[in-house]
Amino acid sequence: MVCISEAQIGKTAGLTATQRLAALPPRQTISYRNGRLTYREAGSGPTLVLLHGLLGSADSWVWQMQDLAARYHVVAWDAPGYGGSDAVEADLDTFADALDTLLRHLNTKDVTVLGHSMGGVISTYTATRPGTPINRLILSCTHGGYAEDPNSPPTQKLLQRMKDLEILGGEAYGRSRAEGMVTPSASPDVIDLAARIAAQTRPQGLFNATRALQLADARPLYARLTIPTLVIFGAEDQVVRPELSEELRRLTPFAQHVVLPGVGHAPYLEDPAAYTGAITAFLETHAHAES
Repeated sequence: MVCISEAQIGKTAGLTATQRLAALPPRQTISYRNGRLTYREAGSGPTLVLLHGLLGSADSWVWQMQDLAARYHVVAWDAPGYGGSDAVEADLDTFADALDTLLRHLNTKDVTVLGHSMGGVISTYTATRPGTPINRLILSCTHGGYAEDPNSPPTQKLLQRMKDLEILGGEAYGRSRAEGMVTPSASPDVIDLAARIAAQTRPQGLFNATRALQLADARPLYARLTIPTLVIFGAEDQVVRPELSEELRRLTPFAQHVVLPGVGHAPYLEDPAAYTGAITAFLETHAHAES
């Protein structure tokens, strides 16, 4: 476990995007039947596992690893096909298998999992499995999947994104996609940070994860959730369609719902204080949740 002191955390104030990313704790690697799985780890205390979205990685949580490591054991994974993690087949159950592997490796009976966008679907699949150590769930700017027929072809939108990534290259593609994730009022620093993270996207990882979401359907699973659950929405999120956000509200009447104003699809970068505040308040309220 990598521990970061408050003094070390304070030293990251005012850094550029490049410097801030470089200040993250080093990636660690575990091996399992589908290859390598990498993650970053900081702090001590109750375990909080962070799952990024389609254009993210463990680096997405640069602010949360800084702000929460003084009170929590924060673990940010690279989903299969992202960061240093090997790609897996385009199936949400296989992604959930990878998360199960990480949770077993952490060897804790009490864990909170936060899943953002794609990560929210993965975390829902995993949290409803028998014997899971997940005792609290945070769903961030996510949805229930697109539930298309397994025999349906990849969408034209996915094929176009793959073409764009090939033609533009990682850096230009990352910047173009980052600008669509955040609000028009987002600062250049926020856009730069989001772009640098998105620029790391690997073609195979993007294809398999997007295809898995195309086929996934978490809707029947929400009714099986019996653990404390927080659902976070970005008031100006243009990535998750409004009808999908509204559907998630209807499907999670048991959960606490929080709408963060003035942010789009990357509230963890756009307003990290409000985002981290919502997480902390939820964790404090449900500090002794039982599985």
